[in-house]
Amino acid sequence: ELKLDTRSTMKLFAASLLVLFTIGYVQADTFNYEFTCVSGGSDSTAAACNVDGDGADAAAAEVAAKALAFCNSPDNDVVDNEYATYGCGACDPDAVGTCEQCAAYANGAAANDCNTYADPLVTIEWKCSKNGTETNCTGTEISCFGASDTYDVEAEDADATLIAGGCGGCDDYAADDCQTCATELCNNAVRVASIMGPLLALFFWLH
Repeated sequence: ELKLDTRSTMKLFAASLLVLFTIGYVQADTFNYEFTCVSGGSDSTAAACNVDGDGADAAAAEVAAKALAFCNSPDNDVVDNEYATYGCGACDPDAVGTCEQCAAYANGAAANDCNTYADPLVTIEWKCSKNGTETNCTGTEISCFGASDTYDVEAEDADATLIAGGCGGCDDYAADDCQTCATELCNNAVRVASIMGPLLALFFWLH
């Protein structure tokens, strides 16, 4: 019967741990993937980024690293977004809904600077004409609407709201009936033209 004293048992245990550690160390590998992301504002430059990935071998580590390569930027669908950072890495969990991230390695190829700069959507104020009176407007870009030159403002079914004009675009009206313009109070002239057109036609017909 084989008997092991305490010292021999401890030596055997230590040797086993050393073997297991050596196997694990040999099998594990790390790969550092380098890429670039847009950093800054409208005068943005490329920032050098890198991320480590671990794997059972070099190939697996490279795949893992590339899967962790991200660039971040503001979500430009959010008006007056307080998140204004462009840079390396994925979005922080606290920035969900205001930050966007993009893969810096995609479809088998590098996708450097994927977080392209875009002008933010900012609320602005302007004025449009409504029934010949100035009215205040808010939005992300100046837009006023009014009846088109060919719209029959004298028709029985003429749309009083369209004839009055106002803030915004022509989404609620037929394209041939409505027109927009992009400077402050620009639809004042549009409204005058739409009303004067039929009157001038009548004037020339009478003469």
